[in-house]
Amino acid sequence: MTTAPQKTTQTFNDATIRSILIVDDNVATAGALAKILGSANFATHVYFRGNDAIACAQNTPFDGAVIDIHLPDINGLVLSKKLREFWGPAKPIIILSGDSSMEVINSLPHVGATHFFSKPVSANRLLEHLRREMGLGEGTKAQRHEGT
Repeated sequence: MTTAPQKTTQTFNDATIRSILIVDDNVATAGALAKILGSANFATHVYFRGNDAIACAQNTPFDGAVIDIHLPDINGLVLSKKLREFWGPAKPIIILSGDSSMEVINSLPHVGATHFFSKPVSANRLLEHLRREMGLGEGTKAQRHEGT
């Protein structure tokens, strides 16, 4: 009998560190995402089931999320919609999936997702996008709007 993987967390003691919720039922993918984001000084909180992530997100402030679509308990698009309800419009919710069907792509704005990356994703592109959406570093939303 196998047991479900446990949630993993990587945190930092710096108040400027941004926290990212990672939800992916593939342990290797979730671990790789946590490693990539952690090495870029993001605090990561990994869940393998959508309902566990919802329970945590109700009580934990996150700065953004990276979510797989096909989870064992709920669809990642449903999770995205729930997170958007909790967080409002400002925080990035990135959908990361091997399912790049038009049905999925067309549903993203309706569930509050801010971006879609097809698996496998480039670590640099993911980090660049998160930083930009969070107003960190070069190329932030504020700088683009100011024309700099």
